[in-house]
Amino acid sequence: MNSPSETENTLMEREIHDICQRHQSVVIKKDDNKITIASSELPNDDLLSALRFISGRIVNVEIWPRAKIESVLHQNISLNHLPEEEASLLPLTTDINADENDAPVIQLINQTLLTAIQRRASDIHFEPFQQGYRIRIRVDGALHLLSSPSPQMNASIAARLKIMAKLNIAEKRLPQDGQFDWYDARHNYAIRMATLPTIHGEKVVLRILNTMRQLSLDQLGIPDQLLNQLQQKLGLPQGMILVTGPTGSGKTVTLYSCLQYLNQNKKNICSVEDPVEIPLNGINQTQTNSKIELNFAKVLRALLRQDPDIIMVGEIRDSETAEISVKAAQTGHLVLSTLHTNSTVDTLSRLQNLGISGYMAASCIKLIIAQRLVRKLCLHCRNQQTEETIINIGNNSLFIKQWLAVGCEHCFSGYYGRTAIYEFLEITYEIQQVLSEQNPQNIKNIIMTQRKDTLLSSGILLVEQGITTLEEIYQVTGQEE
Repeated sequence: MNSPSETENTLMEREIHDICQRHQSVVIKKDDNKITIASSELPNDDLLSALRFISGRIVNVEIWPRAKIESVLHQNISLNHLPEEEASLLPLTTDINADENDAPVIQLINQTLLTAIQRRASDIHFEPFQQGYRIRIRVDGALHLLSSPSPQMNASIAARLKIMAKLNIAEKRLPQDGQFDWYDARHNYAIRMATLPTIHGEKVVLRILNTMRQLSLDQLGIPDQLLNQLQQKLGLPQGMILVTGPTGSGKTVTLYSCLQYLNQNKKNICSVEDPVEIPLNGINQTQTNSKIELNFAKVLRALLRQDPDIIMVGEIRDSETAEISVKAAQTGHLVLSTLHTNSTVDTLSRLQNLGISGYMAASCIKLIIAQRLVRKLCLHCRNQQTEETIINIGNNSLFIKQWLAVGCEHCFSGYYGRTAIYEFLEITYEIQQVLSEQNPQNIKNIIMTQRKDTLLSSGILLVEQGITTLEEIYQVTGQEE
């Protein structure tokens, strides 16, 4: 006959099992202090609270593929007796050198990553302050508060993240950069990490990179006429194509999509990047390493001895990299790269500041693309105004009906997702002639007359189509109303 305590334990275990089953979760490990469940997505607060209340234990969560969860539930396996390899199958959380005392921190970080990914965040900010601790996520370009854990967790959070990125946990005085992989049930994510010492502790920022992202020129939102122009330039045997814009404007995705378009067995494609953000099968990608003085220029020189057809330079940052890239584009290679400039005109000025003469630029540059990312209106709640608005673009006036961002349970802000606006500058024979003269004012005048679309005019087109708002276009292009 079972004792009362044994009966109570049996009932408790059955109740835990039933609660998990209702939430499509399974218990995989138990001890006196902790219970670990597996779920295909971040469990809701009701499940976690119920398990804590019934078991009186800390609840940890591991993310498994949905098929594995369903298989276990279907077979009604007693997980207390699962083989070790089954119990640890794809626990898609990163659990490096974990200690039992770290359980709350591990759970916080894993849940933060899961929530950030589910909400389409690009960055996560872990910020210590004198009176508290703040975790924010950047979604569609804007920061939102996610949680405010205890400030006592400050050092533990920073240390845990450093372990995951294989950084020096003892070094708190200097900034550090690192990277680690993280998995959910569907995708593999590369997480770039940067630390910064502040007066209240170490601030950590994570950049989330979806390495499984589909890369296609057709999905970039480039208008058909401009897309045809880009594809034509990508078909050239030599020359340079530059993508420009500030940080976070989508340059890297555009560049990777171009590489994917060119990725054929008959081409030898090489890249130098800092860091490699998305691994591409069929492309020889090299990552710079400042610790061993492996910089862009050194890798570029090595790449030129690798019989390349196409070279991608992640970013032209200095005169040496600019010079080698231009010479490569002049000697039978197609070179793709990025620059941090605000417009197509500024790109030519920037190259001159890097020591590239107008003659050299004219001889190799085929196309310059400036771009920005703008937030898209939520289709569930956007609202069109009845009155028309007058917009002046150059010497032309447009009358359009604006759409307003409202906000609903689907988007919470009036916006959902982002798209790009583009400004293309093809280096024509006339522009080549003016570049060779190296007269800045003449260069600007000829470009202004030959440039068909600007970032502003591209954005206004999206406003007319109800894709975004006029305020958003003014904000990202730096134009005033």
